[in-house]
Amino acid sequence: MQQRDLKTMIDEYIDYMDRKQITKDSYKRILYKYDDYITTLAISNPRRNDVLKYKEYLLKNLGSASVQKHIVVLRGFYRYCKLNNYYDDITYEVRGMKIQPTFKRQALSIEDSKRLLQKAKQRAKDVLGKRNYAIVALLLTTGLRSIEIERADVFDLDIIDGDHVLFIMGKGRDSKDAFVKLSNEVYEIIQDYLIARNDENEALFLTHHSKNQSRRLSTKVIRSAVKELLISIGYDSKAYSVHSLRHTFATTALIEGASLLETKEALRHSDVSTTQIYAHLVEKLKSNTYQKVSDALFKSKK
Repeated sequence: MQQRDLKTMIDEYIDYMDRKQITKDSYKRILYKYDDYITTLAISNPRRNDVLKYKEYLLKNLGSASVQKHIVVLRGFYRYCKLNNYYDDITYEVRGMKIQPTFKRQALSIEDSKRLLQKAKQRAKDVLGKRNYAIVALLLTTGLRSIEIERADVFDLDIIDGDHVLFIMGKGRDSKDAFVKLSNEVYEIIQDYLIARNDENEALFLTHHSKNQSRRLSTKVIRSAVKELLISIGYDSKAYSVHSLRHTFATTALIEGASLLETKEALRHSDVSTTQIYAHLVEKLKSNTYQKVSDALFKSKK
């Protein structure tokens, strides 16, 4: 095998990859973290046992899904090394993590969704408040992801067959080839924000640090703004975040009578089994099985 520096091999692997730049950046961060671990422990010649210990180290700090991603990236890297005669594939037969298809973020009830909207509306006294109100309304009624909110531009607003729509660049997409429908109420809230903005910036949502320094709103700021509003109505928990609003859209749609297929299409899931998880949650919420058992134990039958 050729003797090569680990970080040099990582950089070559990243350059070799036929992936989107955002994916390459993600893989590079993961592999650099592995290199930091190896360097800190002064491991000059990593072996399979070192990978297993690294996996244990990750499990102390990350969830199973994140650890699985790290293992997948390491496998690809060491396969590349073996292919180029740089290094043995020391990840061979290193098992990944079993990931259950469940959601860590909780959905809001319809009543609490209304409370969140009302709180955002109360704060919509200035351009920042109007922006946050528009974002919350958009998230709750379309199920958009925060990255889709970040990528949205003013000219993505359009009308199709009399309906207001917003064209979006979905997860894993390179172009804005999908759209979500906007209710009249949500469209008016967005327009109220844009009127208050009164600028020529193409991004749909801005930071508003100052008139001359406003830039496209990042997912980090979106998460922070939504989290602050959630805390204001009593949801100060890791289980509730900006992604909770996507789950809320899904469960509300099913509760209000949307079919599984309609909800799948609205959420833009590639596999209906992902949407089915929401259906199971809704059925559980509707179920009175627990009460039936309790009644059988505590209430006498006449």
